[in-house]
Amino acid sequence: MFLLLAVVTGYSQSAADLILEGNKYYREGDYKKAESTYRKSVEKNSKYDYQARYNLANSLFMLKDYEGARNIYASLLQKNTDKSAQNKLYHNIGNTYLMEKKYQESIAAYKNALKNNPNDEDARYNLSYALKKLQQQQQNQNNKNNKDQNKDQNKDKDQNKDNNKDQNKDDQKKDQNKDQQNKPDQQKNQKNELNQQQAEQMLKALQNKEKQTQREIHANPAKSGDEKKGTGAGYKDW
Repeated sequence: MFLLLAVVTGYSQSAADLILEGNKYYREGDYKKAESTYRKSVEKNSKYDYQARYNLANSLFMLKDYEGARNIYASLLQKNTDKSAQNKLYHNIGNTYLMEKKYQESIAAYKNALKNNPNDEDARYNLSYALKKLQQQQQNQNNKNNKDQNKDQNKDKDQNKDNNKDQNKDDQKKDQNKDQQNKPDQQKNQKNELNQQQAEQMLKALQNKEKQTQREIHANPAKSGDEKKGTGAGYKDW
């Protein structure tokens, strides 16, 4: 039993050893193993807890778990109020927001980093970069809004155009129906007009015939005034 306990104790790693091992994996770029090793160190709940958590957050950042990393950085702000530590934590928080393209939040974090260390040129550079990206983002959003607005306006114009087109079709259809309805009346009127003309022609023909008869009867006497007017019927060729 004693020998077995000695063997187990010999293979047990301290929190500090786990941090060193995690650092090795981190430098080699094996961030998944580094994360796992740092978590083991955190579980030890030792005096190296801050270092283990800080390095764990760095590993999560490299694994693109930006929210997870940010949550750990934020929790460490309460555990170390040293300005240098606060500067690094706010700087890293700004980096997580920057990677997520949350530029306004990253700008606020970089400003806090600079408050704790005005000489932090990296934070100043990242702040300038975030401001530029925010401006571009807002400009792109404005352009998109204008484009969508123009698209909606053109859509409304096309809709109105289609409505007017449909209205014109309806009006044309109504006119056609009206023409079709009026056509029998027009034909009827035309027929009545022709009938009236035919009646007038017949009447004139009878009158002419009567006049001719009169001329024949009164051939020897002087010509009457009707005879001077001629015998034309006066109808139109339809």
